[in-house]
Amino acid sequence: MKGQLGAQTGTLIRFNLKRDWKKNLIWIAVMTGLFAVIAAKFDGIYGTQAALNEIVKTLKMPAMVALFGAFTAKAPYTTAKVFATEMVVFMALFMVIMNIMIAVAATRTDEDDGRLELIRAHAVGRLAPLFAVATELTILNGLVGVLFGLGLQVAQLPGATTTGNWLIGLGLGTLGWAFGMLTLLLAQVATSASGTTMLSYVVLGGIILREWERTSATPASLGGFPLAGLKKWTCIRRLAGYRSVCTG
Repeated sequence: MKGQLGAQTGTLIRFNLKRDWKKNLIWIAVMTGLFAVIAAKFDGIYGTQAALNEIVKTLKMPAMVALFGAFTAKAPYTTAKVFATEMVVFMALFMVIMNIMIAVAATRTDEDDGRLELIRAHAVGRLAPLFAVATELTILNGLVGVLFGLGLQVAQLPGATTTGNWLIGLGLGTLGWAFGMLTLLLAQVATSASGTTMLSYVVLGGIILREWERTSATPASLGGFPLAGLKKWTCIRRLAGYRSVCTG
């Protein structure tokens, strides 16, 4: 029964990758290029201790804590500590958006346009299209995560470590993958591509509002970033050698 449900999954994976390779390549180039370029330029932006001290003051303001989470690193501050606080949040949101768009296009959009019906008219398992999309997202997020890690390695931010670079890169890839899987689940509930997209962003917005509410109630907590998967980035930064305090 399990084999029948997933019959021809491999064929559909190859079909999806062949069909979407241009779109996926653009996403990979944009995401990794943006991440690598900003990482490379970060030391120029905050290249002095005075500049780092000023941005740290900003990051400790209540509004910044609500957005990025508590900046608990101790002086002397490094470029890597600031980068891990600022850019991880933005790149995580970009990863979520990327996965929502790709997951919706490969599921509900195909169904709305009648392509999924044509595929199911052949000898394919009922769940094979879903398995194929999940595999495509896994490959895409894994590749982006690895390229993120390589980009940080090349950038050589002052204060960064190899472990930290790979934890951030692969952590972002894992977060994107998780939200992609969530979008696939929501696609089974919604009745159209637009409905799936709206529902995905409603869920994301609900998580954001819940985290902001929690942060306002307990300002001394990690708080900040809206996705539960990144609430522990302070812990990750410590494990990675970025030397923040691991709390919460």
